[in-house]
Amino acid sequence: MTDYKKRREALLSRIDGDGFLVVNLEGSDWVSMYYLTGFTGEGGLLVTTDETLLITDSRYTEQAGREVPDLPLHPVKKNYEEEAADAVKSLGIKRLSLSARRTSHYTVTRLGELTGVEIVPAPDPVGELRRIKDADEIARIREATRVTEESLSALLKEVKPGMTERELALRLEWHMRERGAEKVAFDLIIAAGENSSLPHYKPGDRSLREGDLLLCDIGARVNHYCSDMTRVFSVGEPSDEAKELYELVLRANRAGVAALRAGASGVEVDAAARKVIADAGHKEHFGHGLGHGVGLEVHEGPRLSPLSKDGMEPGMVVTVEPGVYLPGFGGVRIEDLLVVTEDGCESFTSFPRDRLVIVG
Repeated sequence: MTDYKKRREALLSRIDGDGFLVVNLEGSDWVSMYYLTGFTGEGGLLVTTDETLLITDSRYTEQAGREVPDLPLHPVKKNYEEEAADAVKSLGIKRLSLSARRTSHYTVTRLGELTGVEIVPAPDPVGELRRIKDADEIARIREATRVTEESLSALLKEVKPGMTERELALRLEWHMRERGAEKVAFDLIIAAGENSSLPHYKPGDRSLREGDLLLCDIGARVNHYCSDMTRVFSVGEPSDEAKELYELVLRANRAGVAALRAGASGVEVDAAARKVIADAGHKEHFGHGLGHGVGLEVHEGPRLSPLSKDGMEPGMVVTVEPGVYLPGFGGVRIEDLLVVTEDGCESFTSFPRDRLVIVG
């Protein structure tokens, strides 16, 4: 069972202030709200050493009673800024900390005007806490990965020339939801042929043809946690160029996974995979970072890239996803989702990737 109180205590030890405010309106910071309480509705959360207040309106009071019955409730009768200011003053807070990355400038300015207290912006202290996953979070990510992989297996049985990218994406989401996903973890990337050279492509009306590369960058959200995986297939018999490209990216993926361990830096892990691609003459065809953290959000810390400032620690969940993209021909990206351990890493993903599989 998740110990939300312990998470809030860890948060307070990281901030420079005697209170911390989460503002989650229209989903602006649902991850911090959920991580600290388990509440999935909208509102504000005021955390101090002595008390935690949930600030929400009548749309969510019954929901709060079900999800967080032990949290004191501050009902909203005016507007959220005024109610949050009243709560800050009622708790005697003198220095209020907020996440600068997740709270709007308007809200920060308005709270300063209404409360008269010192506002202390912090980059994203809850996000920093979320980098290390506990056993429950790891189990949820593992389940999201299972749903993703089983759904892809079901989809591949249906793939045939003439189907469109958009059709495949819709069918895959249906398979995910049928297997227990709340939703997709992100806009699914299904890219055929020349479109697979676009790393963040949006599925369109391009129909599958014999000889196409088919790139599937996919993930399900289950129990609020995300999965993320990329696999590439060949529609019918692949060309020699496609097979060579696939083998190159597979070697880079393996090099990155081999380098992932506690104590390694994000730069080092990225470099291990990037060198394989650069040595093959494709340095300019791999432009993005090697990986990123995954949890309540599909893109979170830490980062694996040439610009990363992160070190790997046990419990971090990250992707390893090298890619080579050739405009006009297509691209290959092979992405696994792994958890860092003391002596290496463990992969959540088990979907076959050791050869270019033919579908259709």
